[in-house]
Amino acid sequence: MWKYANASVRGTSHEKSGIPCQDYSLCHLIQTSNDNEVLIAVLSDGAGSAKHSEIGSELACSLFVDEITSYVSTGNYIHDLNREFYEEWIIRFQNEIKVRAEAKELSTREFACTYLSVVIDRSCAVFAQIGDGAIVTNSPEEEDEYNWQFWPQQGEYENTTFFLTQTNAREMLQFSLLSGRICSEIALFSDGIQRLALHYQSQSAYSPFFRPFFSALRDQQETESINYINSLGAFLDSDNVNSRTDDDKSLILATRRQTMNFEHY
Repeated sequence: MWKYANASVRGTSHEKSGIPCQDYSLCHLIQTSNDNEVLIAVLSDGAGSAKHSEIGSELACSLFVDEITSYVSTGNYIHDLNREFYEEWIIRFQNEIKVRAEAKELSTREFACTYLSVVIDRSCAVFAQIGDGAIVTNSPEEEDEYNWQFWPQQGEYENTTFFLTQTNAREMLQFSLLSGRICSEIALFSDGIQRLALHYQSQSAYSPFFRPFFSALRDQQETESINYINSLGAFLDSDNVNSRTDDDKSLILATRRQTMNFEHY
């Protein structure tokens, strides 16, 4: 039922300075033994001031997908995921980063990255976030209206946030589990486009930003359309977007909302 796409593109400031894209994103679909679909979406934005944050962001995404895949594959249920599970995963991630930092004789701060994730099946959704960017979902009651799950975290000073590598990352973790009638569309994005996707005055998701993306995604025939992914990447790297931000940009979109087809007799 799910259709999804993700793209991460390098910002113009990094392109000029020869720095690689420090954003990373993954979307993965698991078919369980009891015929349940579990969608995993995870996104990470490497800190611009950290030398190897692109390693941190890629590791955060790949490790999380591996962890949840292992969890589901061994017969566990999404509704049993809790904050403690995520806090333990953070410790494992930080241990992996420590190994890489020691190998390069660097501080773990040089791998700093944010973290946003969604794990969702037919009746339960688990959201988690550390740092800026946001997770947005549609309303079960009004499917074309979109709401954020967590507002982007801001640090003590403007343009600062929190990172998965911090010693107090577990305390900064935002966690939410919803069950019952839940969303049919989700979006995750890094801070590179949050000024486009969020309305700061009303502190709300800007629904007109999301509607065209989801409308086009619903019309795709494949679970993961290469043409749609290429178009998504082209949008993120367009002059219109780059004129408003020079940062790296990531966007994940997923829908299980059915396109209404009407037959005429």
